[in-house]
Amino acid sequence: MPHWIDILIFIVYFLGMLSVGFYFANKHTDERDYYTGGGKLSAGHVGLSVVATDVGGGFSIGLGGVGFTMGLSGSWLLFTGLIGAWLSAVFLIPRVFDWQRERGSYFLTLPQVFQFLYNKKVALVAAIICIIGYTGFTSSQFLAGAKLSSAAFPAIDTQTMLWIMGAIAVFYTMLGGMKAVIYTDTVQWIILLGGLMLIAIPVAYFKLGGFEGIQPYL
Repeated sequence: MPHWIDILIFIVYFLGMLSVGFYFANKHTDERDYYTGGGKLSAGHVGLSVVATDVGGGFSIGLGGVGFTMGLSGSWLLFTGLIGAWLSAVFLIPRVFDWQRERGSYFLTLPQVFQFLYNKKVALVAAIICIIGYTGFTSSQFLAGAKLSSAAFPAIDTQTMLWIMGAIAVFYTMLGGMKAVIYTDTVQWIILLGGLMLIAIPVAYFKLGGFEGIQPYL
């Protein structure tokens, strides 16, 4: 039986996420505002959202397993991703803004960029790739979160927890659009970073026997 504090944290957390969706539900002025936040979201919040998405349950749990399986060589998966994100932020995104000015309107999706540069067929292929890729990526994030949550609540199996978490995430995203996603991601990244730095890493370090216990995996 989980402790009442665990139950309280779980309820407060998801109610908080839903409240953000309800807050932004009726604050959209047009389609662009819903899908892109009107282009007025701060760089800090967007950056935290990107980090929270990449270093969610799938990476924070999955990469830990990769590290213990492959040692330091597993870190290449993380560093190459960081390099790609940096290149996109420095070189690609400014070009996209220039293309928007040439187009005379805003891009709401990545396939629209390919349609502008090439044609509708290329945009369709890009859309299919995005759907397949992000379905797998998002599924792994939900699965990791469901496994962690079901570990705290043994009475609820992983499949049920997956449905609960997925329904809540889809609901507040559908209500609040991009603004709900960005601001909930900001909160989630703060919680994730605090949990990793203050609890998960110190506990794992001492449970493994300090640096001597970690050395065989390096």
